[in-house]
Amino acid sequence: MINMKKLRLGIIGYGFMGQWHNNHAGTLEEVEIVAICDTDPEKRAEAPENVKMYTDYKALLADSDVEWVMISVPNHLHHDIAIDAAKAKKNIIVEKPCALNVQEFDEMYQAAKDNGVLFTVDQNRRWDRDYCTVKKVLEQNSIGKVFMVKSSHYGVFGRMHDWHEYPECGGGMLYDWGVHLIDQMLDLIPGKITQISADMKCAVNKSVDDYFRILLYFDNGLAAEIELGTFLLKKLPRWYVAGDTGTLVVENIKADEGAIYRAKEFREALPKTVKNIDAGPTRTFSVKAEDVVSTEPLPEIHRKHNDWNDFFRNIVGVINGTEELIVKPEQVRRVLQVMELARKSAALRKSVDFE
Repeated sequence: MINMKKLRLGIIGYGFMGQWHNNHAGTLEEVEIVAICDTDPEKRAEAPENVKMYTDYKALLADSDVEWVMISVPNHLHHDIAIDAAKAKKNIIVEKPCALNVQEFDEMYQAAKDNGVLFTVDQNRRWDRDYCTVKKVLEQNSIGKVFMVKSSHYGVFGRMHDWHEYPECGGGMLYDWGVHLIDQMLDLIPGKITQISADMKCAVNKSVDDYFRILLYFDNGLAAEIELGTFLLKKLPRWYVAGDTGTLVVENIKADEGAIYRAKEFREALPKTVKNIDAGPTRTFSVKAEDVVSTEPLPEIHRKHNDWNDFFRNIVGVINGTEELIVKPEQVRRVLQVMELARKSAALRKSVDFE
């Protein structure tokens, strides 16, 4: 694009995610990393030499060369820095989760609106290959009317790390990964959520949640389940989606394993007689002949649909007036609402109403 405006970015917090953004978004021609701020001298020593360095984020906010800020500090620090950035007339990107609760988000976003700056959150897993595969299958209506979606993510080591171990810092898996999985599910499924039911546990880590299971009931009759655990030693498929003409299985985030399963000549294939199986005599659950169920490969996903840097390319498009913001503030707020009510449901041990 001729005379394309660049994303001139200052990174506040140069830990794991701050370095990630510099090493990835910083490689894009459309993005210029102008400045970096961190209080830790060891972190600052890891920054590139051609970038301005700050120890105080307010000094970075006073830098006129910085037009956007990426706030990638621990979760509990997002709120105050974002409000200060808005007052400094900087457009704002916040690492997920952008806030610890809806009230904090409302204050952050109101500050952005009051000061005429843009506000978004790095929900980059909308570009994950597994999610893009599921979204494509549903958009193409490849398995008919969907009535159940399950999203699962499991780890085997159990342990948290650094500030993620401390609840006062916004630690725990609901904040760390739950925000991604919920965002994916809400972006995938249109319609209102009527009820939320959740279970949360501190299974191995006694101070913060390391297991949760969330059920979302939509007004169109669809039920969605999100489950995550850090100490589950046998994994289930990353996605399991059931429709009235087929079933979609995506085994992992890379989406290099999985298939679409469907019954050939479904009604004609139904067993006419009772069969004895391990569970006893049945027609409904009798073993199907091999030629009854067909297997189809997962659809191809073009590179542009699973590149995390597309988050930043979208912002460049917004700057240049060619695109709308993909990760919208109202979507971010809805995710935080689900997280709040999931905690409430888990504490009450019962479903809670939503929307």
